[in-house]
Amino acid sequence: MEILFADDQKGFVELLKSSSHFKRHNIDIVYSGKSALELIKLNKYDLVFLDYNMPEFTGLELIKYIKENNLKAKTVLFTGDPSINYFIAKDIGADEYWAKPLKIARIEEIIDKYSVD
Repeated sequence: MEILFADDQKGFVELLKSSSHFKRHNIDIVYSGKSALELIKLNKYDLVFLDYNMPEFTGLELIKYIKENNLKAKTVLFTGDPSINYFIAKDIGADEYWAKPLKIARIEEIIDKYSVD
């Protein structure tokens, strides 16, 4: 499974790298919306995790790009911003929405849910 994980909180992402799920899949990790967009344009992802609040592009903007370009990736939006809610995320096309703090176990469940292996 090809996965992109984009979050500007490097500490949390580093912790995720220790997850067994991250070792079983091809996972690209970036720390900005701009870097995420560059990889989305170059690769075919099965699953994309996007933080709402990132430099250059928000997770919502990236989900909109994915949907407008008919890319097949399932999208997961997560945020610590209480003004962004489930309905906003679903309206733009997110397949999943989660409020921070995220737990590694929940991320692993989402990967399992969408796994094509």
